Amino acid sequence: MFRLVTARIALIGAGWFCDSAFAAETGNVVISPLATLGKLAIALILVLLVFWVFARVMRQLQGARGVIHSGLKVVGALSLGQRERVVVVQAGDAQLVLGVTATQINTLHVLTTPLSNNGTAEIGDFRQKLSAALKRQVAD
Repeated sequence: MFRLVTARIALIGAGWFCDSAFAAETGNVVISPLATLGKLAIALILVLLVFWVFARVMRQLQGARGVIHSGLKVVGALSLGQRERVVVVQAGDAQLVLGVTATQINTLHVLTTPLSNNGTAEIGDFRQKLSAALKRQVAD
């Protein structure tokens, strides 16, 4: 793939050089659509390359920041409106009930007895339930 792109860029560059030489000999200004397209493609590849490098750097920085917040865990959340929610966060040994809106986060309560995860154990694994349902549907 890279060789193909390089070959196309080389051909576009050669075409642009030949057209420029021809225009200089005749005295007429000739603007080659192929040369314009080549310049546009090179600029697009350059912009995409810069974007890709920036994304890789941000991903590396995000990974380093994730280690700092490894003690935080969202235990549960309940949506109250379009932008409002109540969230239970596990921070070390304490569980906090937080009210989250679009503009602020407020501590509503600090739980003395932590919430148990038994409710999620009863629900079961979604993947297992889906595969069981699909097997039943295929068998019918």
